[in-house]
Amino acid sequence: MFRPLQLICLLLPGFLIPVAHAEVVRAELPSGLTAEAEYRPGEKHRPAVLVLHGFLTTRNFNTVLSLVDALAENGNTVLAPTLTLGINARQSGLACDAIHLQTMKQDLDEVDFWVKWLAARHPGPVVLVGHSYGSLELLAWLATRPDPRVRMLITTSLSYADGFNPPAVVKRQVAEARRAVREGDDRPRRFTLSYCKGNFVSPPRIYLSYLRWNAARVLQALREAPVPVEVIMGGNDRRFDHRWLDALRQAGARLEVIEGASHFFDAEHEFDLNDAVIERVDRLDP
Repeated sequence: MFRPLQLICLLLPGFLIPVAHAEVVRAELPSGLTAEAEYRPGEKHRPAVLVLHGFLTTRNFNTVLSLVDALAENGNTVLAPTLTLGINARQSGLACDAIHLQTMKQDLDEVDFWVKWLAARHPGPVVLVGHSYGSLELLAWLATRPDPRVRMLITTSLSYADGFNPPAVVKRQVAEARRAVREGDDRPRRFTLSYCKGNFVSPPRIYLSYLRWNAARVLQALREAPVPVEVIMGGNDRRFDHRWLDALRQAGARLEVIEGASHFFDAEHEFDLNDAVIERVDRLDP
């Protein structure tokens, strides 16, 4: 089902040029949940692009929304889903201390649904674009359920499952969660995960489903990727250091560092990121 949102236009002297007609798509997933995505049909000869948001956010997160706007203005068909995270028709960000009940596999089930939805409506190749945790989940999808219609993955601010926190904290939490699973204890508890510092609430098995995508597994997925993987990082992203960038290069990723940019590519670096992504998408044009 589609619900028109708006007509985005570029106004020039004497001209009103339609750029993209945005629609909200509501779809029932195989899980029974309803999910939403923003859909902007574009030119059929250009690649279609699926853009995925980061950790606990939505398609309306600033970095993602800017990419969607820029790609639509470039003439690309764009689909930007919001993962449900187990919440029917989720439209807002999820707090760290909400009880998280969706596994990473269930996230990837939703990614798979939307990739197939987009590919069924567009005759050309599909490019995947992720921001932060969305990059990780798209890489995980590509490693486990590749589709020949997907021709490229562009990741931005790519990390592994908990690259943001001290290794000692992660190691201790993983050991505690594994022990709880062995003992059959599925009670929600507090973890440190991503920017949730000691207040990510979930059963241990849910937490572990994400932590399986550690640095080694991410680098292996990059080395074995069935399509080109482009990695765009911010030079001023304090969540990482040069060792992670070196590891990405050694794994065969095509890495670009935008100097001065943060994890979110805000301020003037928003346009640097948009240009870098569009340049890569356009490589697949006939």
